[in-house]
Amino acid sequence: MAAFVFGALLLAACLGAAWWFSQQKTDDAARMVRIILGSGALIAGVVICLRGAVILGGPIGLFGLGMLGRAIRVPHRRSRSSGGSAGTAPATGMSLAEAREILGVDASADAETIRQAHRRLMKKLHPDTGEGSAALARQVQDARDLLLDHLNGKS
Repeated sequence: MAAFVFGALLLAACLGAAWWFSQQKTDDAARMVRIILGSGALIAGVVICLRGAVILGGPIGLFGLGMLGRAIRVPHRRSRSSGGSAGTAPATGMSLAEAREILGVDASADAETIRQAHRRLMKKLHPDTGEGSAALARQVQDARDLLLDHLNGKS
């Protein structure tokens, strides 16, 4: 009986953690959800197989392994030059043209136009809005910083 209560509490804790991470809307949070749920499914599959129900436990365990494999797999990213060449920010690897495209401003935009475009996009893409995320907000912020630094002569 104590093992059942402990298992139920462990399951509730895992599901609660998975729910919390799923609300964060970032790639790292989605990865944590896959790790938590995948390891839970793998453990459940093994326990069910050990209890004699291999037909049920096998697919559950394989599902958990697949989810863990997807969470552990490192995504293949195209490498960008991180050097500080003209028109490129070393920290983000974003060019001035990409920053202008993200904010929707032209090459002759002044600081106030850049700030207005940033404000408009942040209202739409902020993580607290329905369609926003932290990654998109960071990208818009980086674009604004790069363009303002370029205007001020810092890059």
